[in-house]
Amino acid sequence: MCGLRTHNLRLITHSCMSKLLALDIGTRRTGVAYADTVSGIVMALETIKHSSDDELTRHIATLVKKMQISELIIGLPKLLDGSEGKQSLLVRSAAQSIVDVVHLPLKFVDERFTSGKRGDKSSDKDARAACAILTVVIDQRRNQY
Repeated sequence: MCGLRTHNLRLITHSCMSKLLALDIGTRRTGVAYADTVSGIVMALETIKHSSDDELTRHIATLVKKMQISELIIGLPKLLDGSEGKQSLLVRSAAQSIVDVVHLPLKFVDERFTSGKRGDKSSDKDARAACAILTVVIDQRRNQY
């Protein structure tokens, strides 16, 4: 339900409904998942095959417009010690290219926390990864309220 909720004697405003798009960005394939914050149901979408950040950005911009997405969630591949390596830099660069075009809020999710949530039945490992990333965010937000 939309509106205001109280939590620990504070008034918290939350959006009526956010449509979230999660991405597991790779150099050639990007897993995609969708959810809205009302139902909390996560759906894998078709993995995007791309040869450049520009091509990926065009695909994402089309999805954002078509599905009326309100926020992007992107998995950030950190090293075991929590630092960022080469792959994180590539993901951050691609994410910036996307945000520059779609002008949406962006949240990075540490992919180290998604490994135990990849057990769905989808045969597409990239889509499974995007679903796991999105599930982490939805779980975090549920626990906030």
